[in-house]
Amino acid sequence: MKRPENLFRAICLCFSVLLLVLSLLWDIRLAALNDLAAGKKRETERLKAENARLLARCESSLSLEEIERYAVEELGMQRLSGEQMIWVGEPVD
Repeated sequence: MKRPENLFRAICLCFSVLLLVLSLLWDIRLAALNDLAAGKKRETERLKAENARLLARCESSLSLEEIERYAVEELGMQRLSGEQMIWVGEPVD
């Protein structure tokens, strides 16, 4: 009578050890995925900050067209004609 009972206990013990090992392996894999996700989240936050910085820089810089429009409309300036231009250079020795 003891033989089937011992066999059942051995099978239950092996099954329990197997479940324990699989549980530990799953926890290790889950921890690795959590570390990867945290790294990706930090990278995303860094890229969002860089994107905001570059967007602010882009928005604050004036294009040549905006400068010309401001000069003509706001300051009343005009484009020079060819005879109004005087070229200044360095003296030749």
